[in-house]
Amino acid sequence: MTAHDEPGVTGVRASLLRTAGFASLFLLMEFLSRVPFTHAGLYELWPPVGVVVMWFVAQRRSPVRWVDLAVLVTAIVGINLVASHTVATAAVCAVVAPLQAAVYVRLSARLRPQRLGAPGRARLRRPADLWPQLAAAIGAAVAGAVVGFPGLWMATGTLVWSQAMTVLISTAISMLICEALAQHIAAVLADLRARHGTLPAAWRYAMREVPSTRIGEYLAVVGCSAAAYSIMFTIPGISMVFPLLVLTVWAAVRLCTTYVLAFSAAVTLAASAATLCRSGPFATLGSAETEVLVAHVFAATSALIGLTLSLIREERATLTLELTAEKEQASRQAQLLNAIIDSTSDGMGLHDHEGRLVMHNPALVTLLGRVRPTGTLDPITFYGLHHVDGTPMPEQDLPWRRGAADGQTHVLDILVRNPDLPHDRILRCTAAPLVHPDGYMDRTVLLIHDVTAETRHLDALSGFAGVVAHDLLNPLTTIEGWTETADDALADIPEHPGLIAAHGGLVRVKRAAARMRGLVNDLLTYTTTRDATLTPAVVGLNQMVADVADARIDTAIAAGTPVPAFTADDLHPVHADPVLTRQLLDNLVSNAVKYTAAGVIPHITVTSTQVDGVVTVTIADNGIGIPVGQHDAVFDTFHRAHRGQAYSGTGLGLSICKLTVERHGGTITATDNPGGGTRFAFTLPAAA
Repeated sequence: MTAHDEPGVTGVRASLLRTAGFASLFLLMEFLSRVPFTHAGLYELWPPVGVVVMWFVAQRRSPVRWVDLAVLVTAIVGINLVASHTVATAAVCAVVAPLQAAVYVRLSARLRPQRLGAPGRARLRRPADLWPQLAAAIGAAVAGAVVGFPGLWMATGTLVWSQAMTVLISTAISMLICEALAQHIAAVLADLRARHGTLPAAWRYAMREVPSTRIGEYLAVVGCSAAAYSIMFTIPGISMVFPLLVLTVWAAVRLCTTYVLAFSAAVTLAASAATLCRSGPFATLGSAETEVLVAHVFAATSALIGLTLSLIREERATLTLELTAEKEQASRQAQLLNAIIDSTSDGMGLHDHEGRLVMHNPALVTLLGRVRPTGTLDPITFYGLHHVDGTPMPEQDLPWRRGAADGQTHVLDILVRNPDLPHDRILRCTAAPLVHPDGYMDRTVLLIHDVTAETRHLDALSGFAGVVAHDLLNPLTTIEGWTETADDALADIPEHPGLIAAHGGLVRVKRAAARMRGLVNDLLTYTTTRDATLTPAVVGLNQMVADVADARIDTAIAAGTPVPAFTADDLHPVHADPVLTRQLLDNLVSNAVKYTAAGVIPHITVTSTQVDGVVTVTIADNGIGIPVGQHDAVFDTFHRAHRGQAYSGTGLGLSICKLTVERHGGTITATDNPGGGTRFAFTLPAAA
């Protein structure tokens, strides 16, 4: 024998030892259940089939399972022959017991797959675990009855149905209690070994740590049960048994499930033994068959009540522990989140549906200078809120008010000016609604970021750009004038190779001057758009779009390029600055015409919709479109989506459009046109 074979030999040896142990226990149970009650015929105090189920479950993965079957059959046949039963009766019993165990194992594996093959971890923990095991026990008992009852009838010539029902009930309850008790004991022992190493160490720990009141309660249940059952089953004339169920309920709601299983087994033994001895409340029901049947029904009822209540208690205790753990974890996460929020330099607040600030972090007070007490003053006056240009801000323009009204996220720069601040601040406010899982919105989250320095820096840059652009116009005009003069002067000079080079240089200067003038004009337009005072009025978009279209058509005819085609619906009027609105439309239409592939006739479609006081204007074209991933970036300052291609531009046109729309409180987006090209959509306030 090699070292490689030793693990297999060890496994077989352990399996044979378990076989010997279970066989001995089976023989002991058969002896105890038959000898004291030989007058009872087929009655048994405790059907040993419960031991058989424990045996077959424990040996489910044994490498020599055939040995278990052979030993079991031999034991059953021998016991029945010793008990003076016929060979036919012994043969029927030898078939029925292994069949019941096999059916139980198969049903348990199917109804509760995680249970078998995992000793120490498959204990009953909740009522949902009990019902598959009970179903497996009933199924195995029924399978044994289907085979065993006809077999016994053919072997003996008689079959008493009350006896048959007694065997059916006692077999099912025996399998349920024995196998569940074995699993619980195995689980408890495994847990104790894992915690304390050895069972004596676990016992010492239990004696030291378990409260004396709990030990006293165990002893009280044992004592009261022994006294109550002794009284009920020994004193003649007592016919009430339902008070005994109080003891079962007591044990179930206070003590561990392992104890309840052992208690149920003891109750079954006590009731069956007393009844077979013709003592107790069940011994006065008439025939012996009826007495034993009722005793087993009582025992089964007591066991199921106790197990169900005990498992409900365990499940509740488990859920309570899980809930407590989740609550503690949620509390820790909330504390961490609060610490993070309180440590941020950005202000955070929570508004209810009426606009009241119900929660905030310290940074919010620092940025706003103060926090408005609940129910006092309006926020506009209290905080000193203005538009960035210094004009007063209506309350309906506040981002949290707008978010509460339409359920959308709103971003707005607000100028804050109040006595508690050392200087005016420009705060970027982002208001995002909190939507309840049921679908309604009851809170709005406000995030405030100080953009004072950034805004002033951008203002300085924009102002500088405007001044530079304005100051560059004079020298640029001078350059263009002298270029024209030089070009005219060269016209009278006879043909000469140097003349051609001079003309080429002047052409390059003219083109550079034209590009510079375009950039200067765009810078001036951008500055004007940003700084100009808005003078909103009712603007009829139909006539304005027609004027812009006519101008583009005339330009194309004069330049000899493809004449663009325009399609426009009946457009809704808007309430906006007429000059900036015309500039907005002209920029978008100009882009649509310019960014069209060579040889393609530009086709521009203008439509509008109106919803809740907001007009959405859509301008769609059939141009070359915007590269993927740049639909938002095209609105950035100096961004060119088609840089390096044969399309001129400064990258300011769409920035001017965005600035115009946002100054009117609207938004602008760019998307792909389903028919090819680009679709721009912007919103403006509708005319009243």
